[in-house]
Amino acid sequence: MSSTQIQTYTLSEGIKLSFTDSGAPPNAVNYVTVLFLHGGMFNAYQFHKIHSHAHSLNLRTMILHRRDYEGSTPYSPEELEELEQGSVVFWERLSAQIAEFLEIFILREKIPKLTRQKLPFSQDRLQLQSMRASPGSVGGGNGGVAIFGWSAGCSTVLSFLGASHNPMISQESYKLLEEYIGNCILYDPTYLCFGYTLPSDNPNYIPWADPTVAPEDIPRAVSEWVSSYYDHPCYDPISGSLPVTATIHDLDGTRTKSDEITISSWTDEELVKGIEGIPAKNEMLV
Repeated sequence: MSSTQIQTYTLSEGIKLSFTDSGAPPNAVNYVTVLFLHGGMFNAYQFHKIHSHAHSLNLRTMILHRRDYEGSTPYSPEELEELEQGSVVFWERLSAQIAEFLEIFILREKIPKLTRQKLPFSQDRLQLQSMRASPGSVGGGNGGVAIFGWSAGCSTVLSFLGASHNPMISQESYKLLEEYIGNCILYDPTYLCFGYTLPSDNPNYIPWADPTVAPEDIPRAVSEWVSSYYDHPCYDPISGSLPVTATIHDLDGTRTKSDEITISSWTDEELVKGIEGIPAKNEMLV
C-alpha cells in the first residue's frame, strides 16, 4: 500500500501504532524497507520528506510514531511508573510491540525477504563505502528490513535488537523476523541509550538538567538545543571520525543554543505537527 497519510495498526491488547509509508518502489522485486524511529519530543513528522526520495534509492520508507506520540497509544500511568523506575519489563513490552508491528507489516505488505549474505566486517565496510559513492544503488536489491533509530529512539532499537531473548516475543516471531531484519542504523544516539552516566566534570549544556529551566519550558529549550549547529574542532573530516584522544571536553557544547536553529525555519503548522510536549515530559522520566 502506498500512502504518506497516517495509517494505524492495532496490536494485541488494543495497542495502536501509527505510521506513514512510502509504498514499494514501482516494479521493484527486492527493495529494502527502512523503519524509522524518531527521537524524543520530535515525532515522526520530522522525517516526512524522506518518503519523496525513497523510490529513487530502491527503498520503501516507513516512519513510525512511537508510543505516546501522534496517533499511537499513550503510556498508561503504570507504564510511566515503570519508565521512571527503569523497569526491564517496560522495555521488553515496548520491544515486543515493535516486533508485532513489523510482523504484521511484513506479512500484510508481502515485504521481500533479506537476500544479502552477511559479509566479514572489512568487506561490509567496503560495500558501505561503495553505496555512499553511488547513491542510486543504495538498497542494492537486498530485500529485508533495516531499522533506523534517531536520538532517544535508539533506546527502543537497542532494546529490540540487543536482548538475547525477550520472553514477550515468541520463537515463531523471532524466526520470522530473522529472515527479514538485516541492518541497524543508530543516528546520533544519546548517552542514555547505552546506560552511560555523564562524567562529573561534564562541561556541556544539558537542557533537562538545567535548574533554571522550568518544567513547562523544557520542550522549547530541548527543541532549540537539539536543532542547533555546533562546531566540533576535534572532528577529523578526512577520517570521518574523532581522534582516539578526544574527550567530552573537546566538544563545542557549552552554549544553550546556536545562532542558527533548524526549527526557526519551520512554519507554525510544522511546529505544531512535529513537536509534542507531553510525550517529551514523560520521556524525561528516563
